[in-house]
Formats: sequence, structure tokens, C-alpha cells
Amino acid sequence: MLDTHCHLNDAQFDNDIEVVVSNFLRAGGDKAICVAWDVASSKKAEQISNKYAQVYYSVGVHPDEVAGFNANELENLIKAAQSKQSKLVAIGEIGLDYFHNKENKAEQRVAFIKQIELANKYHLPIIIHCREAYGDTLEVLKQFAPFKYGAVMHCYSGSLEYANELLRLGVKISFTGTVTYKNAVNVKEVAKNIPLDSFFLETDCPYLAPVPHRGERNELAFVYNVAECVAELRNMAVSDLIAATDSNAQKFFHLA
Repeated sequence: MLDTHCHLNDAQFDNDIEVVVSNFLRAGGDKAICVAWDVASSKKAEQISNKYAQVYYSVGVHPDEVAGFNANELENLIKAAQSKQSKLVAIGEIGLDYFHNKENKAEQRVAFIKQIELANKYHLPIIIHCREAYGDTLEVLKQFAPFKYGAVMHCYSGSLEYANELLRLGVKISFTGTVTYKNAVNVKEVAKNIPLDSFFLETDCPYLAPVPHRGERNELAFVYNVAECVAELRNMAVSDLIAATDSNAQKFFHLA
């Protein structure tokens, strides 16, 4: 069972990360990808991956963190990682977010595009963040499609129509605990209807804990609850759903 997007590098896990990883393994967890949001969290993600055999990582700058974005600094992290036996598997999370800041759209776009270019240069997939920026995100993605090294829209929250647009561009979808929420009608529709080989599962922990843990700090082990919900929506056995989504993620991220 894979968690394809978590933030073990978040300060909320500083005091009990050992317990969180152990809980994941006891719940049947196999591998997790620790995703970055800026340079500091990229470095911390690598350190965590070095400590835990089950953890891989990404580097990248989130749209909320693009002030002072330095492409050279990020590229140096990528080159250093690829020069040794690191477990770097993606660039992310990157993208556009107009929920928190609509005043720096140009800066967000520049950082997004530059990081896609770096991913292509170093043969890595991208992990996309999109919030209230669907049109502009799609416009950027169309410039680079098809994605030879892979692209995934993490924490999917859009419509089925938008999901199909992404799939036509070769972009995968990833579902979090939001799919378990009663009012997440659009997400449930997407999870029920898109092809089985087109999506992954994630927690985005420590955020977005699924039912029945909603309101708690999210953890790696709770990815099972996401799997349960999606399996029910698709009228599948949970074990079959996990086997399929794990296979999708293993291929996409080239996990050992």
C-alpha cells in the first residue's frame, strides 16, 4: 500500500515520525513519497528518505512559496541528488494557487514553467498543485503535453470534465481523504468514473484526514481509508483497488 504524497517533513511530525512510519507499516504500508514545498523542505525530505527505507522524496517550490524563487538553487539540489544514490523520484509540488494569492500570478507561472523544464531536463515526473487556478494550470500543461516523464494532479478536487481534459494530456490524478467527505460530490464522481490505470492514492498528511479520522492530524496509515472509499465507489474489493493503484504509482515514480 503506497502513499504517493505526504509531508513527513512538516513540523507536526518532528516529535513522532518513528511512530507514524511504524503505524503505516503495521497497517500494510509499503512505500511513501515525502513531498516538498520549498528548498528547506526539499532538503528535509531527502534527510527523511535517507533514514527510512520505505520513504522516497521530491524537491520543488509550491506556488505559495515562489517569492524569491531561485531556479539555480533548486537545480543544484536535483543535480546533487542524481549524482548519488538518492531516492529523488519527482519535482513537486509545483503549480498555481490563486486561493491564497492572486497578486503574484505572473511569478507563480514563471516558477511553475521553470520547474516543469527542470523536470524534463532531469527526466523526472511532476507533482502538480492547483487551487482556484484551473484554466491557467491547464493552459500551462498544454504547452508541455504529452508528458514523457509523467505528471500527476495531486489532491484532485475538480470536475469529471476537467479530469478528462487532464487525462487527454497524459496527466494522472491522485485522490486524498477529501474523497471520503460527504459533500465531495465532484471528487466522488471522478473517483468512480475515470479509468483504473489513471490514478493513485495519497494522504497529503498531516492535512485532509479522511473519514473516520476527520479533524485529527492525518497520517500515512490513513491512506487505507482513502482506498476503502474509492473501492466502494467503484464496487471493487479494497485489495484489488490497492493492488491496481500501487502498480500505477510504482510505474509512474519508478519505485524500486
